[in-house]
Amino acid sequence: MKKAFPYSALLFLIGLVFLLDLPCKEPQLAAGDYTFMWWAHGWRGRSPHDEKVLCIQTGHYGMAIDVEKVALLNLGPISNAMSYSDASQQGNEVIFNLPSPDLTLIVSVDGEDFHCVRGTVDQSDRLDFPVRIIDSGRYVQRADILQLTFKNKSGEQLEAEGRLEITALPERLSFLFELSPKVEIANARLSIEVSGHNCPTDKMKEPQNLEPGRTYSEFFVWTPEPDDIERFSGAEISVSNLNKENETLPIQYDAIRGWCHISLPFEAWQIGDEPDHLDRFTVTINNPTGQMKVCPLLFALDERVWNITGMSPMMRDRDGNPLGIPVQISKNWHSQKDRPLLYDGPWFHGFTLIRVPPHEEWCGEFDLAYARWGGVPAASHAQLCLIGWGVNQLWDQVAIGSWGESICYDPDVNLNRSMIDDVRPLMVSGMGDNPRQKWSWTNNVGGGDFLVYFDERNEKQFLTRMRTAYLRCGPNLTEVIYSGVTADGAIQAQIAVSTPRCDDINRAYHHIRYDVLKPVPFERLAFYQLGADNYNDHQFTTMARGNADGLKEEWNVQQGGKRYHKQGLLCDGVAPWFSLHDAISRARGQGAWANRGMVVRSWKARLGRKDIPVPYASVFGTENGPPSANVELSPPPELNRLEPGDFVEADIELLVMPISADDYYGPNEPLRRHLAEYGNTWQPVHRQAAGNQLKLVVDRGRLVRGYPVVIEVGANGDAELQIEGGLGYVPIRFEGVAGISGQQLWMECEGDRRLIDQSVHGHDFWQTDFNPASRRYAITYNVLLDAKKDGEGKVRLVFESKPKP
Repeated sequence: MKKAFPYSALLFLIGLVFLLDLPCKEPQLAAGDYTFMWWAHGWRGRSPHDEKVLCIQTGHYGMAIDVEKVALLNLGPISNAMSYSDASQQGNEVIFNLPSPDLTLIVSVDGEDFHCVRGTVDQSDRLDFPVRIIDSGRYVQRADILQLTFKNKSGEQLEAEGRLEITALPERLSFLFELSPKVEIANARLSIEVSGHNCPTDKMKEPQNLEPGRTYSEFFVWTPEPDDIERFSGAEISVSNLNKENETLPIQYDAIRGWCHISLPFEAWQIGDEPDHLDRFTVTINNPTGQMKVCPLLFALDERVWNITGMSPMMRDRDGNPLGIPVQISKNWHSQKDRPLLYDGPWFHGFTLIRVPPHEEWCGEFDLAYARWGGVPAASHAQLCLIGWGVNQLWDQVAIGSWGESICYDPDVNLNRSMIDDVRPLMVSGMGDNPRQKWSWTNNVGGGDFLVYFDERNEKQFLTRMRTAYLRCGPNLTEVIYSGVTADGAIQAQIAVSTPRCDDINRAYHHIRYDVLKPVPFERLAFYQLGADNYNDHQFTTMARGNADGLKEEWNVQQGGKRYHKQGLLCDGVAPWFSLHDAISRARGQGAWANRGMVVRSWKARLGRKDIPVPYASVFGTENGPPSANVELSPPPELNRLEPGDFVEADIELLVMPISADDYYGPNEPLRRHLAEYGNTWQPVHRQAAGNQLKLVVDRGRLVRGYPVVIEVGANGDAELQIEGGLGYVPIRFEGVAGISGQQLWMECEGDRRLIDQSVHGHDFWQTDFNPASRRYAITYNVLLDAKKDGEGKVRLVFESKPKP
């Protein structure tokens, strides 16, 4: 008798093959998957009497805490949350209107309660500043309050010091209470409670003896909906190293903070030998349960990190296509040899969040690029933790490549200098005794500033409630928004900063939008500064200005004096620019120095209830260290008052120029030739101003922005445009794309049509960003537009979108 053919087994095998060939599923990201953390009244406060209030807001809840009293002011769910970028502009009221529960931290000793009565007592120690930002970005906000003091009813103080660590995820908030006894405390236990909320953690059941030199802890977890806590556990996660025969990585679930800690392997390598080094790790998440699982993942390098200054983490599918799932970059390289501190460096944290539907499996890759992405230096924007350096507040660091900082931002000006801080030239001889050193830190020629406003009493009004939205962290084009309002509530500011992937010069794109909310009489006002009042120890002898047509004037710079040397400079024409050149090096032969410049790419303003069609500029003598000078975008010279409804909106490009061809070791030959002929003059800045003032004709799709170029694709997912001009790698983003794979970008030039493919490891030269609201993608390329003659190239680009079924 013949046996029946096992059709069921055949169907199973066919189904298995089909499943193995499935692309990674669309990211299950929610529109509310974001977090913010900020000082409600600014880092320095609007007045000495302001409470020091730290706020957290996500797409699901909000919180405010008085860090000096360790008092929880507000905590509750937020419904109908705005998008990530829109929420960055909300005021404090969205938090202050939430419920006001009590936070109670108690140490019970022999039945007697010692309550936490105060924190942040001593602020004299810069290194151990008592409110510290640890991680900050799109998915995770983490900070701690040190120096907690405990007293009983009679006022007796407990011989111990406490610490409260707050960790915020989009749908989860945890409080970690730690106590470090100074003497032995017998028969004691810790407790932490939030009134009106049940703590899902187990408290210390029995009292115990607390010994000096040890730390004891208790924690409390809160979610907007009580049952949501179960959504953070139960998924089965595995990660393996593709570069080492699929070696399995250790994973540990952190029940306090709610994430899965994935320990990345340490590996040392040299940028000069492996500029395209790429770490690749497969990630599989299985959800065997009947509910959606929220999986916050922390990809961590602890204690040792190689080439930490520039790191571009990303999620990709199994074919190597970038998925568009954001990865938060938080890192720290600061430490003190003789004084170890909790959370000092070096470490790297790459946070992401994956939602996996019930009974489904998610698979993809976590990849980590360093120096280059697709053969070109990658751009990255990261939160740099300052623990081990001092002050311990928010600091952002941007790198092109992975051999030093390119530009830094201090949103709250917590170092009392400026918002634009350390700025360094790209691919020139580095600092140190080696005069021709490559792939290393270069000399600092910072800084600059955004809104500088002194009121009618000549008191500076800093921006407050500064929120930071990390829209894109790289590797092709970064984009981060800083939003705040002046301390007097008069001017609202939104500042977007971007840095592109490139190999010629360090440039930053700055988009500013200021809206006047009430009458503003002012003593001094600057909309933008190249060289800040408190950060401009860069000296130079010559300044020039002009527009795309050429030079208007050049003059010897008058330095110092803390006064204006020139005012009312009308910046008309296309792409008005300023060059600050003939720089005086402070490097003393240790590495190359650099010149600076700026270009106003667009300008629109209404000031004093009048349209101001072109910007004005001024030159101010600074005395931050050696006397120097800056250039400012200013109101018209006769204006001393703004009115409600006034505004300024502008695009400004900051340029850091190599002084000579000998200094530059990068691969861009047109730049090298230009520097050989015109180095250390105004010509390199003019070249950038004219060369990247692109002429665009869009035949398919819609032009959203001219530079960097942003195109919304047409209904069929395609776009076509003609570009005239362009220097170096120009960023071009296509928005509204339906999928993450199957896209192609073609270039047509002088009758030749070719596919743009810069890949080194495969699919590793573009950037994908997912919009959870529209469920669409943005694809960003950097296209080399250098022509035989600067600025005279003409190309046609055709973007074709054919996602795989």
